[in-house]
Amino acid sequence: MNPKVIFGPYEPDKPPHLHEGLTDLANVYPSSNGYRPVGALNPITPAIPGRFNSGAAYVASDGTASLIAGTASSLYRYSGGVWTEIASGLSGTEAWAFTQFGDLAIAVNGGTTMAVDLLTASAAPLGGSPPTATSVATVRDYVLYGQAGGEQNLVQWSGFNDATSNDPGVNQAGFQPMLEGGAVMGVVGGEYGIVIQRRRVVRVSATGDEFVFQFDPISDEIGAISEGSIAKSGRMIFFLSDKGFMRCDGNEVVPIGLERVDRTFFAMHPRSTLNQMVSAIDPRQNIVAWLMPGNPGRMWIYNWGIDRWAKLEIAAKGMFSGFTANITLEALDALYPGGLETIPYSLDDERWAGGDPLFLLVDQQDQICTLSGPNMAASITTPFVELIDRRRTRLRAVAPIGDMTSGVSIILDSRQRLGDRASEKKRSVMQASGLMPVRSNGLFIESRLEFDAGAQWTFAQGLEFFPAMGGAR
Repeated sequence: MNPKVIFGPYEPDKPPHLHEGLTDLANVYPSSNGYRPVGALNPITPAIPGRFNSGAAYVASDGTASLIAGTASSLYRYSGGVWTEIASGLSGTEAWAFTQFGDLAIAVNGGTTMAVDLLTASAAPLGGSPPTATSVATVRDYVLYGQAGGEQNLVQWSGFNDATSNDPGVNQAGFQPMLEGGAVMGVVGGEYGIVIQRRRVVRVSATGDEFVFQFDPISDEIGAISEGSIAKSGRMIFFLSDKGFMRCDGNEVVPIGLERVDRTFFAMHPRSTLNQMVSAIDPRQNIVAWLMPGNPGRMWIYNWGIDRWAKLEIAAKGMFSGFTANITLEALDALYPGGLETIPYSLDDERWAGGDPLFLLVDQQDQICTLSGPNMAASITTPFVELIDRRRTRLRAVAPIGDMTSGVSIILDSRQRLGDRASEKKRSVMQASGLMPVRSNGLFIESRLEFDAGAQWTFAQGLEFFPAMGGAR
């Protein structure tokens, strides 16, 4: 029976031998028993009229979906295939952060706190003298602000069920200095709130009395190293700390990258660059993603449902989760006056949908995109394996285990000792027989399976080897 190597979890922090994980990969999604392809960036909007700073999407009470994007000085709303400026002349020191409070999308960036009316598609400074802030969240019937009024360790909340009531002591509005734990890096909302500081995580619970909220530390040793690393899905919160990637369920903080990807991540990304990080949840999958922007950028993704990591090499500058904006038939007619037959996309295409949850990215041209294009070029690299214990192995062929039929190749690194320098690597492409003929000889063999951009495949599970025993021990 020919030996097989099944693709395990991506765990580049482990040694390159004697584990069932992968030492490297690019542009694949993890699955329970292998990996799936990732589509290329596919623009669904024209370019934003300015350099993208942050974005959000919400659904109003009347069912209307709004796609909002911010630049350093303006807020835009996407509708009918075009971007419309709804606020200008703004200033701030941070990326925009948003929260939905009824039919308002409240936006903060360290400057004037803004409110986007989701029903009228208009924007204006939020009334009631709200504080400036760098983060914002909705906690039950209150708006919670982080770094309120420019104070790094101060959180403030609005009055009960009124975003425009912000005088402390009036209608339950108030504030709380965070005397320990350092700067407030972000606030997260829901049934209860979470304040993530530089060196602490605190749960914020409504008390139902004159104190309004109770602040209970969850972790006194761990906090966020990057404001942009904080992402939330349901009751789960994810962030990057000095010790690596973490998950918080509102009761405890647990590591998710320890001895798996943390060391590799910090080796690739100096801490001085972590202020560029952005994070988002893929609402269609159990995936949280952290993007280090660039051309290409690098995205680290974690599927918490199956507890597996992956990594993408992608030319993106931003990302966020939300919903696409509605577009009417009248708007389509205005965009394509030549008639339906001149529309270059199906009417079922994601770019026309409204209120449909999507994982949205921003390309180098400031276009909002989905990962729905042709399959990206991808690779999967195994650790060094001994196909025959303590014997050199002469390989004559390798076959991928998956549904690929073309556009795939194998690169082998064969060594007698793990510490040896890489010899000439052997490369072969897939034949009509499903085999990739090779001539490779060694005790330890590392395999790198590569997929061409646009190659048709839906899953890859491992490799089957066709060896003949070598003569040397």
